[in-house]
Amino acid sequence: MRTIALISQKGGVGKTTLTINLAVAAHRDGRQVVIADTDPQQSTYEWYKGRKDQHPLPYVAQVFPTSLGEVIDKAGRNGADVVFVDTSPNSTEESLVIADHADLLIVPCAPSLIDLRALKRTEQIIRLSGKPAFAVLNLCPPVGDDADQAEAALTKLGLPVCPQRLVNRAATRRAYALDLAVLELEPESKAAAETLGVHKFTWEQGNKGNREQSPKGTRVKQDKGTREKVTKTKEKRYA
Repeated sequence: MRTIALISQKGGVGKTTLTINLAVAAHRDGRQVVIADTDPQQSTYEWYKGRKDQHPLPYVAQVFPTSLGEVIDKAGRNGADVVFVDTSPNSTEESLVIADHADLLIVPCAPSLIDLRALKRTEQIIRLSGKPAFAVLNLCPPVGDDADQAEAALTKLGLPVCPQRLVNRAATRRAYALDLAVLELEPESKAAAETLGVHKFTWEQGNKGNREQSPKGTRVKQDKGTREKVTKTKEKRYA
């Protein structure tokens, strides 16, 4: 089983929408999927509440970041193939805890200067976690070279970039408003094709996620030039 966390220390970059669409794409491929919503805003869980009677899968769990390990273990015991984790942009410490449990980190990034500047904190989380990661250019304008410039900046930072970009399309917004994924609402649309492109690239990273990396449950923390292992805190679940 794999755990894929979507992280960014910048809000408004489309983490929730991308989490939903990648989870549904994996489910439609025949995988058993769980989404762990660790964002206090609970936007992914609200999406699930609006659809669960007609579309009970993929299942969405409300999760404290410190209880993520327990949820992942339970998902694995229940036969899940993948857990997608939607995260909050507001806490570096919580993001580090989540990254510690992930096999792969996906960083949605809008092609704007303010988003690129905010990547410094996210890059630090990736570096401390030691986990494989790549960026997805999201909310791209349909014309212009903003996305090209953003990709060049990301590459300069040393962060791999998914070759499939996601354009800011109305179909994606409509799907979320209707408690659907874009693949469910408009499966033949450009937005759906772009989502499938990111989905395909994500699963192509599978072998990379199995390379040697920091063991789950510990992460490496820098303190005055020294590196020490920090053991995870005891996990608690939502009541």
